[in-house]
Amino acid sequence: MSGYDSLDVGEEHGRRIDALKRAQDSLELSTDHALSSLTSKLSGIKETVEGLEERERGTTRRVESLEAELEEARDTAHARSEELEESISATDTGLERLTTRVSALERHLRQAEGAVVIDLDHDRDGKLSGLGHLVEEGLAAEEDLFSDHQRDVHQHRITTWRQAKQALTGLRSAVRDAAAVLATTSAGDPRRRKAEQVFPQATAEALKQELQIGRLAQSARASEAELAADNARRTASKEAIDTGQRAHTQLRVRLRSRLTEALTGTGLLPVWFTTALGPMAPSRGSESWLETALDVLVYRVTYQVTDPVLALGSTPHGGHSPRRTARFNELKQNLRNWG
Repeated sequence: MSGYDSLDVGEEHGRRIDALKRAQDSLELSTDHALSSLTSKLSGIKETVEGLEERERGTTRRVESLEAELEEARDTAHARSEELEESISATDTGLERLTTRVSALERHLRQAEGAVVIDLDHDRDGKLSGLGHLVEEGLAAEEDLFSDHQRDVHQHRITTWRQAKQALTGLRSAVRDAAAVLATTSAGDPRRRKAEQVFPQATAEALKQELQIGRLAQSARASEAELAADNARRTASKEAIDTGQRAHTQLRVRLRSRLTEALTGTGLLPVWFTTALGPMAPSRGSESWLETALDVLVYRVTYQVTDPVLALGSTPHGGHSPRRTARFNELKQNLRNWG
């Protein structure tokens, strides 16, 4: 290799080295820029994380504060609940003592000379029990009659049967009209084409309707007989029912007057009354209380109950008098609100 060739190679290597240095410088500059950007982003993320951590610490403190307040509220509620229970217990105890004292005072008054105990069951001439007997006869007569619902069921069967018969009459008329057209018209007549459609359809529906009427007729005729018998019973028992209703009104009017005088007077109410209903009407529901008291008095007069302690007397035998038993159970339930 000549001296000139060695010089050319050296220059070529120098240029390559310069190019590599420039590339290295450019890479370092890009790397520095990327590192700077990444550092800035990391700094922002760090600030965000620190902010979230601060919020979390604030939330934790708030939750802890709320838990403390809730616990305090629970303790306060528990304490107040205990105070209320103690107050209720003390009130119940006081009420029991007061009731005992009132009972003792009332017993003392009953035993005192000249004490007057009102006889709400008084019926010297038997007029009240007579009214009660008329009421019972009227109720017994009503029990033998169909209720409105029962009459509606029978009437519905009859109405359905009659409507089915009317529908059959219409179908038979349509069959006859179609047959007449078929017998008097020739092919191609518009009336004939319509009749050819109506005749088989009306005939099939008429046969179907006849089968339905056959099923309805038996129950409908039975319902007609039942309603006729019920109408006869109503006619026969009308006087007893009307008399019973009038007697019921008279009985309640008389007993209400007696009860009002007893409640506003100075005499002592009988033991059976105060035991079941208390010594006087309550401040709330007084009208309902008065109606219940009147119902009990009507029951005692009607069934001649004279038990001095039990408002309704002994439990009646259900098999012998189901109506009285039902009334007994109804009044017994009502008295639970007042005794």
